Amino acid sequence: MTTFTITRTFNAPRPLVFECWTRAEHIGKWFSPPCCTTELIHTDVRPGGHNIAIITSPDGSKSYGKHEFKEVSPVERLVFINSSVDKDGNQIKHPMAPDWPLELLTTVTFLEVGDGTELTLTWVPINATPDEDATFAQALDGCTSGWTGTFDGLSDYLKGLN
Repeated sequence: MTTFTITRTFNAPRPLVFECWTRAEHIGKWFSPPCCTTELIHTDVRPGGHNIAIITSPDGSKSYGKHEFKEVSPVERLVFINSSVDKDGNQIKHPMAPDWPLELLTTVTFLEVGDGTELTLTWVPINATPDEDATFAQALDGCTSGWTGTFDGLSDYLKGLN
């Protein structure tokens, strides 16, 4: 099974970086691919809870994503299942990649490094078919690019909060 990992250090204290991942008033301001916007339509960050977000692309098309929380360890770690959903929250195939894994186990860790925070995000497909795993493996460069852009947005957003 293919694994994707990306690490980035942010010039902000760990509690603030964690808060930006878990509080609705922050998430929609930075959590999206570059050039897109994100709006949370449901948020419940606790084990057994979930977030649902609408991501709007520059052409106005909308997609929906869900994070189903398995573990929430304040300022240390988030573990959730990431999936594409329809507007009612029902799991669907990824709208732009039908062979994308239906679910990704997502682990985000927050490590205090001096005055900053080292964040590591790991994605692992869950119960993926061989075709889905191959699609995921072929997309690792795109994952890096997408998450780098998203983390750039978080970095810029954090600068405005410090």
